[in-house]
Amino acid sequence: MSSRTEPPVRVQGSVSIARLHGRACWYCGAVSRTLRPAGRAQRGAGRMWNIVSCGCHKAPTQTGGSDS
Repeated sequence: MSSRTEPPVRVQGSVSIARLHGRACWYCGAVSRTLRPAGRAQRGAGRMWNIVSCGCHKAPTQTGGSDS
């Protein structure tokens, strides 16, 4: 994550609890890779979650994670 504050990733649709609680990569769902802080995610104006990434994405997306 860059030194400037990034806007939170917007959560849309269903997202696994592991991703919301920082136990899996927000972008790809990896759990066995090294995970690093990747910002925050927020649904609407509600709660924010600290999210992590394995490095598969360099910049946050606005679509959130998808469990397909």
